Amino acid sequence: MRELPAHGLETRQRFQILEVSYRGVKSPLERLFLRVRQYLVYPLQLICTLLFERFFRRQSDVCVVSTNTFYAPLLATFLHPNVVHLIYDLFPEAMIHSGKWKDGSLKVKCVCWITRKTLWRARMNVFLGQRLKEHVESQYGALLNATVIEVGADQTLFGRNGNAEKLKTGVEILYCGNLGNLHDTETIFSFWKKLTVSLEQKLLNFRWRFNCSGPKQAELVAVQKLLPSELKNRIQIGGGLSQSEWIAAMKTADIALVTMMPGSESVVMPSKAYSAMMAGQSILAIAPEESDLVDMIKAVDCGWWIEPGNVDALEKVLIDICANTDEILKKGVRAYIYAHECLGQDVLAEKWRKLLDGF
Repeated sequence: MRELPAHGLETRQRFQILEVSYRGVKSPLERLFLRVRQYLVYPLQLICTLLFERFFRRQSDVCVVSTNTFYAPLLATFLHPNVVHLIYDLFPEAMIHSGKWKDGSLKVKCVCWITRKTLWRARMNVFLGQRLKEHVESQYGALLNATVIEVGADQTLFGRNGNAEKLKTGVEILYCGNLGNLHDTETIFSFWKKLTVSLEQKLLNFRWRFNCSGPKQAELVAVQKLLPSELKNRIQIGGGLSQSEWIAAMKTADIALVTMMPGSESVVMPSKAYSAMMAGQSILAIAPEESDLVDMIKAVDCGWWIEPGNVDALEKVLIDICANTDEILKKGVRAYIYAHECLGQDVLAEKWRKLLDGF
């Protein structure tokens, strides 16, 4: 939104929930209130806004609606001629792979109908990755009204990160953000539980830091408590961070941990990877190979990846990192350069301008 006016686009934003509110939900009552705002209040807000524009003021040229309320883009297509369907999460697949919905159920069939209808009624569908687009087309048919624009990260927040002197004090692996149902944790937990004394001595350089919220945070805390004291002391767990704290954490970490459950490669592209690269971190991904995330890591040579569940491969990667700490710096520099050249909001705003100029 900050960059678009510099590219000749007049913009207005309408939303119901601040990110800090979304990340800070803890109790069941807070979660229920959030869902009411997400699935009832926001759609009503969207309808009222579009009706007001239609009848009382000049209607906006284009209406971009994201899928965090999965039926909101479809509602918009009945009230605006030029709706861009911005697909952050794919439904119902996101709910199926998170274990909340059962494939083949009536609700899944209903949401599939909503998704299909939205894909064809929208003037344009914007995906966050090429594999996500290809998966949707394999399910719903080829789309002529579709393109890929990454979500990227804010290039103004980070300077170059990483130096050899810092690495001499140890290697910090940072997981920062939501630890939700589509994020793999079992591979890390299994690795920690099987660590032998001799292997642990080889990996003393590593410090694990988790600043996270989400449904799997409690399990993370429970697993840490059961680990040997020496390992437990090298695993720091905290909640969400303020903006300034988050920037500081991103700048000081050496490696970003990004995880995806099997099946999630057809649903999401973890945006935390973009912020980590923008901060100059190399990426340690536990993710299916057939994913946009691993495609990017391979293309840029900015990190390492293993398949979820492959604990032996994780062990080997971590031993290799310990033996070749220079690679952390090299991969971090490549990540930084690629992110600032290709994934900054200034670059992506130009992609949006080119797309919207076609309306």
